[in-house]
Amino acid sequence: MKLRKSVCLVLVFLCLSTLISAQKGQLGITFSAMSDNGVARFRSVEDDSSTDAGKSFTYGISYLKPLNKWLDIETGLEYLSCPIETKSIVGTINGVTTLTRSVTLSMFSAPVTVRANFLKYFYVNAGLLLDIDVSSNSIINSQSGLGSLLGLGVKYDFNNGISVFVNPYAKIHSFPLSFDRDQQHFMESAVRFGIAYKL
Repeated sequence: MKLRKSVCLVLVFLCLSTLISAQKGQLGITFSAMSDNGVARFRSVEDDSSTDAGKSFTYGISYLKPLNKWLDIETGLEYLSCPIETKSIVGTINGVTTLTRSVTLSMFSAPVTVRANFLKYFYVNAGLLLDIDVSSNSIINSQSGLGSLLGLGVKYDFNNGISVFVNPYAKIHSFPLSFDRDQQHFMESAVRFGIAYKL
């Protein structure tokens, strides 16, 4: 399973590298913080456990390809790290106790989004994510697969080709149209900061 994830990651990286080297656009680095995350199911499950997600940090590279004056396509590669904790109520000889388990969710994502620019400095971005969950000993379902993203951003382009942007967003990992209604979905909302340079 880990070998398959590694091979998929290498293929995604090679595809992105080929795309970026063959095109003109903007290449940037990003960092996401100030997150508010959770783990959800789209069908209620009756048990005595709860799952909470902590503050996440995401680092990435991005590539922006303008299509016209107001529409761009953005892709890249991001790495997310987030603590996940489950609490379960279990019965013991002495009564009832709470069992707590904590792990770190580790995931690579390759977003493919459309960015619609308006009022010179603002944009809306939306699209899909290709996620590869590389966590070890995860306590939630694998988040590998398709996800979705929606965000609103503000940017400023300097005359020297450098751009800076701030992009609050919300993401749903492991697409909610899955046939498995018990699937857990990592829900991520954060603010992405970035700097890009025109190629």
